[in-house]
Amino acid sequence: MIWLIGVVLLLERVWRHLSVVRFFRQPVPPATSTPRLVSILQPILSGDPTLPACLERNLRARSRVAREFIWLVDTDDAEAQRVCAGLAAQHPQVAVRVVALPPPGPRQNPKMVKLVAGVKLTQGDVICVLDDDTSLPDDTFDVCLPYLDQPGVGLVFGLPYYVSFLNLWSSLVALFVDSHSLLTYIPYTRLTEPFTINGMFYVMYRDILDRMGGFEGLEGTLADDFAVAQRVRAHGLRLAQTPLRHAISTYVTGPRHYLSLIQRWFIFPRESLMRHLAPRDQLVLYGLGLLPSLVPPLLVGALLLWPSWPLAVYTVVYLGYSYALFAHLNAAYLGHAAPWRWSWLAPLIQLVFPLQLVAALLAPQRIIWRGHVIQAERGGAFRFVRRRYDA
Repeated sequence: MIWLIGVVLLLERVWRHLSVVRFFRQPVPPATSTPRLVSILQPILSGDPTLPACLERNLRARSRVAREFIWLVDTDDAEAQRVCAGLAAQHPQVAVRVVALPPPGPRQNPKMVKLVAGVKLTQGDVICVLDDDTSLPDDTFDVCLPYLDQPGVGLVFGLPYYVSFLNLWSSLVALFVDSHSLLTYIPYTRLTEPFTINGMFYVMYRDILDRMGGFEGLEGTLADDFAVAQRVRAHGLRLAQTPLRHAISTYVTGPRHYLSLIQRWFIFPRESLMRHLAPRDQLVLYGLGLLPSLVPPLLVGALLLWPSWPLAVYTVVYLGYSYALFAHLNAAYLGHAAPWRWSWLAPLIQLVFPLQLVAALLAPQRIIWRGHVIQAERGGAFRFVRRRYDA
């Protein structure tokens, strides 16, 4: 019985691997329309040293589709205003509009408040929401827009990976995402329709967004990506995972910053996905997300408590295949985003991930985000405890 479980666990790894390979072998649907203009909304908050480079990469990215950038900053964020004004002046060939907005209320999601205001300023027939730490590849919209034209699709989104390897702590975050992203987001779509999105980048037609009421009414939700996904599904439309991969850059200053970032990522699904999904979707979430992540530390723990050669061989095979799987996906689909010198962190992350998850669930549900301190509340609401510009 024990070895049957072992075989099943290995087959689960193989199934995920094949699911990713098959996904990227599927041809992109033929384009059926060409948008007049894509309006790219970017809520921006200073505080990360990689911000200027991220914003500029998007301005430099090649696009056969006309674009306008609407950069949404806070009136009390002088650094963001300075960075945005400087980049807009350096790239006069790109349509960029910098809009300063008053800070959100104590129970208003800063990103969503900016999107509500920003949509009213757009001129495009396609709306793209893009985080300020996210860089798009060349010809982004040639890849993702054909999926938006598929029957019943209301929103399309991409696959994130990290390119920040400036120090150990940034590398830990990057390896966590790069070793989990493809193996998490793609396989579950083989079992069910996507029930949430990656909020760093997504695209909708303007007329569909307007029919759904835009982003109005979602300002009080902490997990804005899940709130948008639920609104789209509530209107009978599907979410479509596309093969577009977009790079993310975040500089992590040290262990406290690292732990607060990981905790924030775990709090979001706890107060959104885990409390609001239908039972079948929750089963998929736990079955593909939580349970397999427990296997590596359980194997190592069992080997320490009950050492044996068969268990040692199986542990080496399981962890070795997992590492080879990460190395293959990193080379084949992420363009070697994770440098070889940092790849040894991937097995380490497999071992500490469950411990981080438990710690995040037991810790006070406060989020620190670029200087803001936010208290997460049961069910997905929140409030500001302290803003970074508070005296």
